[in-house]
Amino acid sequence: MLALFRPAAIRLAFAGLLAFPALPPASAQTAPATADAPKPPAAGEAIFWYPAPSRCTFFTPHERERFRFDDPDTWRFAFLVMRENGAADPAKAAERGYVMNAGVLRELEKLRTGPDAAGDEVTVWRSAGEPRINVNVTLRTETASPEERSLRGRMVVIRGDGETATEIVGSCGP
Repeated sequence: MLALFRPAAIRLAFAGLLAFPALPPASAQTAPATADAPKPPAAGEAIFWYPAPSRCTFFTPHERERFRFDDPDTWRFAFLVMRENGAADPAKAAERGYVMNAGVLRELEKLRTGPDAAGDEVTVWRSAGEPRINVNVTLRTETASPEERSLRGRMVVIRGDGETATEIVGSCGP
């Protein structure tokens, strides 16, 4: 007779556990953020990473308008490019791209870069893991100085049979 009630009791207990929100560990709740320890990216379709240790940062035009350097809550990126640390020649260091897709931060490897027919720079990126995604970034330089290039363009994320295009604006350092 007791065996009949066990599955129901287990289902009830499991349902009760699902009713409580998941909380981060107490240390994560109370640890203050420091400039030396970047916060992890947040879920959604934007990357929240403060401070972003990147060579290139790209926003949607809307997020770029909202961005304030001294306000960490506005550091929401559409795409980031980071360069390998410690390379003998920083200009030849491996680069990795980062994009948020379906709420998951994806690391990308650069496959190739070159000009298209209009003279814009096109870079093809591929995810390092499964499920495989490709990201095609087409950029046009708006202004350039020895310290920074301001860029505008389009990012197309291709996953399975679907693709999502996003207008992006941003900058790259040397």
